[in-house]
Amino acid sequence: MATKVDKKNAIRQGIIKAAIVYSQSLAGKTFLYVYGDEYFEVSFPVDHFLHLTGVETRLSAKDFYRNAKKAILTNNQFYFDARHVYANAKKKLPCLKRLPELTNEMVCVLKDMQTMTITYKLSVTNLEFTLGLTENIDRGGNKINDFFLPMSLRVKDSSVEKSNDGEIIDFIFSKDASVAKYDVLLVEDKDKKIPDCIKHLISNSFYNEANE
Repeated sequence: MATKVDKKNAIRQGIIKAAIVYSQSLAGKTFLYVYGDEYFEVSFPVDHFLHLTGVETRLSAKDFYRNAKKAILTNNQFYFDARHVYANAKKKLPCLKRLPELTNEMVCVLKDMQTMTITYKLSVTNLEFTLGLTENIDRGGNKINDFFLPMSLRVKDSSVEKSNDGEIIDFIFSKDASVAKYDVLLVEDKDKKIPDCIKHLISNSFYNEANE
């Protein structure tokens, strides 16, 4: 039977693997989700990785991520408590390693998903796991920009039933955060035409090709 140390080691390894995936596929990029004539943009800041792991730490969120990405995170740098229970972290980590699937496969957008503590204006789900998104606001509640940020990873928890509405995504685009316009198409519904409402956000040449 696995000891407490064995269990914690397994969680640590899971966090490290997930951080490497996050750094390679999500951090430093932005994603544009389009459904009908509506759209939103998602960014994956390094200091939001911790929120998704289900563990607690005394490190800053950035240091936690950096240590995990470099595979130097130690067992005494994170812990479990009443709000961050072992079983929850164990359930989340396999999905956290698969987080890029919510950016490069057909997904559903949920509106106003309710949890015990917060209502997420938007969430993205593949029905197996759901990423709750929050607006990018400062401590005073002022909007910093129009990006949505990942705040909660929920696994098989009836997120759809807890939401007001659900829409299947038509398109997902991505770009490096340093680039002005979206230049990579990750997901598309071949039966849909790219709407004019995102023309200003995507590469002109790409838009022309897509609608020829």
